[in-house]
Amino acid sequence: MNPTTQPQSPLVIGLAFCAGLGLTIMIVALGLGVINGAEANANTLGMLFASGLVIFIGGVGGWLGVARPFQNFDDINQPAEDDHHAREAHDEHAIVEHKAL
Repeated sequence: MNPTTQPQSPLVIGLAFCAGLGLTIMIVALGLGVINGAEANANTLGMLFASGLVIFIGGVGGWLGVARPFQNFDDINQPAEDDHHAREAHDEHAIVEHKAL
């Protein structure tokens, strides 16, 4: 496994889905408010939007707590280690002969 990538656990994926579900609920609530206009029930739409916001914040907060993306990041002040051998193998495969028609 590449040490720079984090494995994706079902918990991380589930929390990301929760955040997406909360965002979707908020968008649907706003869309219903726009479609219904003045006849829209403000209390129902407000509760729908608030529940979506709670689900979104819970999903994002849980994902940040479990995945900890702020721990593993590239430092642009540190040069990357020399990957000379990988580049040589890539260059050999990059040569393609073209046949004239």
